Amino acid sequence: MALSTSLETSRPSHLARETALPSAWDEYLTWISFAVPGMLSRGNVDAMGYAIAHAPKLGAFVEIGSFCGLSTCVIAHLRERFAATQPFFTTDAWRFEGQQSGAPLGTSRTVTHDAYRTFVRDSFLRNVRTFCASDLPHTIEMESDPFFEAWTRHATVRDVFDRSARLGGPIAFAYIDGNHTYPFALRDFQNVDAHLVAGGFILFDDSADGSKWEVRDVIDDVMRLGTYEVVAKVPNYLVRKR
Repeated sequence: MALSTSLETSRPSHLARETALPSAWDEYLTWISFAVPGMLSRGNVDAMGYAIAHAPKLGAFVEIGSFCGLSTCVIAHLRERFAATQPFFTTDAWRFEGQQSGAPLGTSRTVTHDAYRTFVRDSFLRNVRTFCASDLPHTIEMESDPFFEAWTRHATVRDVFDRSARLGGPIAFAYIDGNHTYPFALRDFQNVDAHLVAGGFILFDDSADGSKWEVRDVIDDVMRLGTYEVVAKVPNYLVRKR
């Protein structure tokens, strides 16, 4: 059973009102949020907690887009809380929408886009080594398309911590937070869907109705498939494969 609220019969099911999930926030996450920069709503944290607690045991957890590591650290903490043992992978090339290699960062006279990228990547490494030490994910420095090409080939790659990582296999939970434009977000969904097991979850960041990001339009495509149900709207969409 999905947790979305009951709807008028004329209303599309994925346009459900916002859903209350059990709060996954705790004191530890409050401390992390003071120290690790990022853009992560409380609703996303609750959706992550629900998905991690109810994810199929067969399949990996995959995060697309890690930035400075806030969501990675939250997922790692919730994995510990709910005793999740599924493998944990993240992928990020630290190439940002609007990034201009070699150009000044906005109106800065001293900071470039390249320096910004290096700082964010270094911040991720430091934050994850500190707050995910007991559950260090395999973070692959790739954009999501080549990551999933390697996943499909069951490739063995080196992660950012210089460890060997064997990719591939089923996926139980995916957090899609990469490029938010429609073509990229749709491909991220399609790539995850090809490997997601029945009962597996996908959380789409910035997918709320009325969001300024085009990822919101991917939800319509997902629901037209008929193979997914909305578990919650917090206000971003958490869906489960039937």
